[in-house]
Amino acid sequence: MRSSAIAKAFAVVLAAALAGCTRTDLPAGQAPLDPVVFFAGDSRGTGTLDPIIGKDVPIRVESRGTRQGDTLNLVQRISEGTKPPRTRLWKIRTLPNGGYLGTLTDAQGIVAMDLRGPRAYIRYTTPSGMKIRQQLALQADGRTIHNRLEAFKYGIRLAVLNETIRK
Repeated sequence: MRSSAIAKAFAVVLAAALAGCTRTDLPAGQAPLDPVVFFAGDSRGTGTLDPIIGKDVPIRVESRGTRQGDTLNLVQRISEGTKPPRTRLWKIRTLPNGGYLGTLTDAQGIVAMDLRGPRAYIRYTTPSGMKIRQQLALQADGRTIHNRLEAFKYGIRLAVLNETIRK
C-alpha cells in the first residue's frame, strides 16, 4: 500500500515536471513586436493565473508606460484575486543593435528579452528563486498582445498565467 502511494506521488511530480518541458508559440500576427512602442501609454490586461494546486485566480493589470530617450518606464498595478493590488516597475531599454534589456522590481538581476518577429520571449528569476518564462505575442490588430507566463521552481511548473493585453 505504501509503495503504491509513493509511486502515485512520484508520477504526479514527474507529470508536473514534464508539463513544463514543451514550449508552443502563441498565435500571432505578422508585424514585428516593439515592446517600447506597444507599452508606451496606457494598456490593460485581464487573465487567469492557474496554479498547480488550488483554484484559478483572476488577474487584472493596469499599465502606464512613459518613454525617456531609449528607455521605457512601465508602471503596472496588478490585482490578483482578492489580494490587495500591488505595483511593479519595468525598465526596458532599446540597445543599439536593436535588442532590448530590462529590469523589473519582481526580478533578481537583468531580465532577458529575445524578440523574434511578432513575439517576445522573456526570462528572469524572482528573488525567491522562481524561474519565470514568459511569451508575448502581438496580434494582427497591432493593439492586442497575448501573454503566457510560466513559473517554475526546482524544474516543476507551479503556475501559468494567460492574459490578454489591450491598448
